[in-house]
Amino acid sequence: MLLTIGFAGCQESNPSMTIVSFQLDSDEDNIWIYLYSIPRVKMGNLTIAIGEDNETLPSVFSHQKQIIVKNIEEITNEEGYFSLYLAADLRAVQWEYNCKIKVTKEEEIDEDKFTAEVLVGQGDDEVQLEWSLPHNKALEFKK
Repeated sequence: MLLTIGFAGCQESNPSMTIVSFQLDSDEDNIWIYLYSIPRVKMGNLTIAIGEDNETLPSVFSHQKQIIVKNIEEITNEEGYFSLYLAADLRAVQWEYNCKIKVTKEEEIDEDKFTAEVLVGQGDDEVQLEWSLPHNKALEFKK
């Protein structure tokens, strides 16, 4: 019984049975990006790159990064977007997601609400999406 309890949180790391997802969330002062796998398995690498700030953690279950709302102008381009690149790998299998995001604070009567305008693709092929936060999205399987 103790052996069963000891291994209850461990999962076999099988890339074909793994979904890598991220969540874009907010509180009053910060935007949070969470990168994680379903089921919870230890990934080879998890990468969150915001603009030029690239952070990769090897051999972890999840990764999170904070963007301070009052400093968001420092990382955005002239149109107000910042680039977001997310990547994960497990046993030579890779997942990625790449986009540009503009986060705005909608001031409601009862509470502050954040929305994200997202550009996916490149050049003339960009598609514009609008997300209310929190928003979850699976990364795209690369190889």
